[in-house]
Amino acid sequence: MERSIGSDLCDALTRLGHPPSAEATQRRSERARAQQARESLHSAVAGWDEPWAAAWCDAVSGAGLLREFDGDGAARLATDARRLLDHLDHAQRSASSRTELAASLFGSAHALDPGTRRASAVTHALRCRNGPLDERELWEAAGILPDQVSAPALVWSLPVNGTSPLDLHIRFALHAGLPLHLSLFALKQHPIAVDAGTPVLVVENPRLVEAAAERSLPACVVSSNGNPSTAVTTLLRQLQQAEASLWYHGDFDSPGIAICRRMHEFGCSPWMMDARDYADAIKQAEESDVQLMADSKECGPTPWDPKLQAAFDHHRVVIHEEFVLDSVLNQFGRFSN
Repeated sequence: MERSIGSDLCDALTRLGHPPSAEATQRRSERARAQQARESLHSAVAGWDEPWAAAWCDAVSGAGLLREFDGDGAARLATDARRLLDHLDHAQRSASSRTELAASLFGSAHALDPGTRRASAVTHALRCRNGPLDERELWEAAGILPDQVSAPALVWSLPVNGTSPLDLHIRFALHAGLPLHLSLFALKQHPIAVDAGTPVLVVENPRLVEAAAERSLPACVVSSNGNPSTAVTTLLRQLQQAEASLWYHGDFDSPGIAICRRMHEFGCSPWMMDARDYADAIKQAEESDVQLMADSKECGPTPWDPKLQAAFDHHRVVIHEEFVLDSVLNQFGRFSN
């Protein structure tokens, strides 16, 4: 005759006096919760029209965005993503502020802050929809912008040729010997222009703009401050439209070379960013008995000088822009004149 001891194996072992460990019980509970969250997410998107809905679920789960979520939490994440996508589908084509959109849809201006779970889930959805762009490009392509006054473009000696209030502001700052921050709001209200052929050096780090102002460098310098903000790219597009000559210099490390690659694709010519410049900087460090940091990552393609990729992947040492500040600014100052 069959006898039943407990409702499952765990219950049966407990009744027989051999309960599983608390750690094992916790692991089973976590696995069950994670499975419930994944199933709930897939169930929530079952009615979506997008053919990439299931792939989005897998991307969200693979990125760890369901961690510590139960089924209800996963369903809410899908609902929030759907709400934003629907808003984009029905909104007017004018751009929206990210913080304003977050407040209007989710009750908090910080609900879509970069790095939050909701924002990351939406980023994955936008990537499924628009292709493999970086996060900032994805949100901008969807018409969602950061606020228009933070993350401005830092400039020195921008030789504008117009008469708008912003042009006058830029001239006053130069006359006072001051570097200047230009917000996206200002650039959209008063687009700037320079004479065709004007050389402009775009640098990765703000310190070079500061140094250019300190020495009254007779050349225009703009800082991207790492990956360029929308204000920076807007300024550079306006300079391109004016047929300025754009150059770029950044750090010799894997992130810096990746930024240089993006700026090269944008239309900037690399300035002192080839294999010979890298070798000269390494030699300068050796002669000065400076111990350089190592970079464990490969730098990726360097189409403006393929030898740089080979040189960097061989040496794997970091040359920060500030280390070669004098030569970069002095040579560009002579070049621009």
